Formats: sequence, C-alpha cells, structure tokens
Amino acid sequence: MPDYKAMYYHLAGRMATAIDALEATTNALVDITEKLKLAQQSTEEMFISSPDDNEDSLDNISE
Repeated sequence: MPDYKAMYYHLAGRMATAIDALEATTNALVDITEKLKLAQQSTEEMFISSPDDNEDSLDNISE
C-alpha cells in the first residue's frame, strides 16, 4: 500500500518552500516598484519646478 502520509508530508514541505520563495519575490517586486515610482515622481517634480530656459527651442523641436 502506498505511504500517503509520507507523500503528503513531502508535498506539503515542497509547497511551503515554494510559497516562501514566492512571497519573498513578491515582496522584493513591491519594494522595487515603489522605488521606481518614487524616482519617477521626484524626477517629474524636478522637471516641473525647474525654470524653463529652453522653452522656445522645445517648441521648435515639436513642430
């Protein structure tokens, strides 16, 4: 007769390891995403708040 108890423990252990790895990866991705958003937002603020010395030259580029 197959040892279902051993198979279950094996499966449960492997699943727990996989879930731990997935959670670690997910948390890392959330952290990286937040850092990228902050970098984008701070750069946009720098761009918006800086004086526009080249306004005329930018208008010529878009035409």
